[in-house]
Amino acid sequence: MAALLLSGCASSDTNATMDNTVNAPGDATGSTTEDQSGLESSDSQSTMDPDTDMPAEDQTSEIVSADNPLGRKPNIVALAQQTPELSTFLELIKAADMVTVLESPAPYTVFAPTNDAFAALPAGTVEALKRPGSKPELRRILQAHVLPNRVPSSEMKNGMPMITAQGDEIIVSRQGDNISVGEASILVMDVQASNGIVHIVDRVLGPPAE
Repeated sequence: MAALLLSGCASSDTNATMDNTVNAPGDATGSTTEDQSGLESSDSQSTMDPDTDMPAEDQTSEIVSADNPLGRKPNIVALAQQTPELSTFLELIKAADMVTVLESPAPYTVFAPTNDAFAALPAGTVEALKRPGSKPELRRILQAHVLPNRVPSSEMKNGMPMITAQGDEIIVSRQGDNISVGEASILVMDVQASNGIVHIVDRVLGPPAE
């Protein structure tokens, strides 16, 4: 019986160590330049999915965990998966191989265009962006919708500049509770995710050249 008790204690210690390792919080600091580089390079790094204990690159791009055990908020990708009007945005995230990046623990602000916003682009644009040869251009467009820090609507002031992960500057226009970023109006503000915040917008920022 003493041997069994010792064995049980050793197992519990091991499990606690593994849990602490898997659930260790990510580094939420860094300059815009460092975060931009992270968006470019994170796909090639091996990261652990907290729900599966598997390297993220070993999972297919079609599998997106809800990342929502015990009432936790979903991550940005899972949030898009759960929002029907962001289905095109989700498809493009997958086509750009940016799922791992936007599931990472770093805090982001994402201006997510609706399906109607993508549909307003010239005919055939979205399908063209999904082609493998268009991945650099697609990433450029998606990164134009991402800030490498958390910016809730309460912090957005009229005329305030913001630098995207792509390195572009977008300007906030605000009249009371009506907020625009660049040419896009925010339709739904401050949707909370486990790794940042999402603002749903009515227009694509930095669209492809015609």
